[in-house]
Amino acid sequence: MKELKLFTKDNCGKCEHVKERMPKGLKIQIINADTVDGLAEAAYYEIVEKTFPVLVVDGEVVCGALPILEKMNSIAGQK
Repeated sequence: MKELKLFTKDNCGKCEHVKERMPKGLKIQIINADTVDGLAEAAYYEIVEKTFPVLVVDGEVVCGALPILEKMNSIAGQK
């Protein structure tokens, strides 16, 4: 199974939009980039300067709410 990490921030409308619409059955680790640990992990993936939310799928970076939801649905088989 693919490793999915969703990086979000506090008070982010697009982040909430994605979290509310995630497909059921996918194992997705949600990481808050506003925490010290979350910021460190975001730095590891070199996404600190990106616009959030950001999805990392097995090392592939997907930015933006709509592309993230499309990717999640594709992985879940719900195109």
